[in-house]
Amino acid sequence: MATNTDHSDCVHTGTHSFTGTCNLPTSSVGDSQANSGDPIDTDKLKHRHAITYYQADGTDVAAVTVPVFIARAACTLVSVEVSCVDACEGGDKTFTVDVQKADAAAAAATVLTTPVTYPAETADYTVRTGTISSATVDDGDTLLVVVAVSGSTGNQGQGLCVTINIDESPT
Repeated sequence: MATNTDHSDCVHTGTHSFTGTCNLPTSSVGDSQANSGDPIDTDKLKHRHAITYYQADGTDVAAVTVPVFIARAACTLVSVEVSCVDACEGGDKTFTVDVQKADAAAAAATVLTTPVTYPAETADYTVRTGTISSATVDDGDTLLVVVAVSGSTGNQGQGLCVTINIDESPT
């Protein structure tokens, strides 16, 4: 059996068959090595979900608590982003968006350091990002979007969009 003792590059052509275990270096197999004709089963892949909650443009942002996602495997929260088509203006009206996690054993609790605030005079379509303090979501947990509104003067925002990006592990 030939041994490459200087660890220089080797080029192999043709078909290679292995018996036993083949140990490949970390990061040696990537997207370009996956043949679309031989797909990898989904139970071996991490899934990226972009969960979107919205309230229609043309109506004021309203206070709500809405379940938006039920985890079917262990997950990691990647990001929380909030945007508004027509932002609050001309007074003290504002709204906040929180993302909370709940399960059968515990009351809902925030996963953010603080709710995302969308104050008056923020430019339309500004994307505000939440800071995640608790990124772990377990199988069976439910994520909730919680919107609170405040203020008495000016125009409330309209056209709310919340996107939660989640990486879900294989089941």
